[in-house]
Amino acid sequence: MFKLKQNKKGQMGETITWVVATIIIVLVLAVSIFISSFSAEKFKRIQEPYFQTADILASKSMFSYMLTKGNDDKIIYEQLKNQENLNDFNGNLAVKIFHGLYQKDYLNNPNNIWLGIVVNTRENANGKPCASDPQFCILLSLENNFFGERSVGSMNTELGYHTIPYTSEKIKLDENKSLELMLIGK
Repeated sequence: MFKLKQNKKGQMGETITWVVATIIIVLVLAVSIFISSFSAEKFKRIQEPYFQTADILASKSMFSYMLTKGNDDKIIYEQLKNQENLNDFNGNLAVKIFHGLYQKDYLNNPNNIWLGIVVNTRENANGKPCASDPQFCILLSLENNFFGERSVGSMNTELGYHTIPYTSEKIKLDENKSLELMLIGK
């Protein structure tokens, strides 16, 4: 029988090449993950001294929350559209998501995060119908068992500003009702 001579030097060189290539790939991935985590933090911070218009990550979390299926196989958007306020399922889920993910970013205070139903009263501050300028209709924020009362007051207008820095996201449920996420920060 013939014995095949193996070229151990050739195998050794090829192995070293693949080990070095693998180490380089792992280092490149680690550096890219590190850089992306720093850039993601930049989007979560309030940039302006008074308010910011959006927290991109919280906004995406809110839209994902609204598309989550509940116990009754309806998405949360449909549940809230048909109910007066948050129920046990969608309220507890909202607390887990928004307090769990964003509380430390907003002064580590659970009162700085509010999610709830906002109702358009169709009246202005004088109590008259605001059909001519709907941006100044009074929006009434409903208290709920999960986030309590809206910390900056229960009334606002569509274009209203608050003295407390915040970012806000609204999703319209129907003509008069919206779901609002409000985050208060520095």
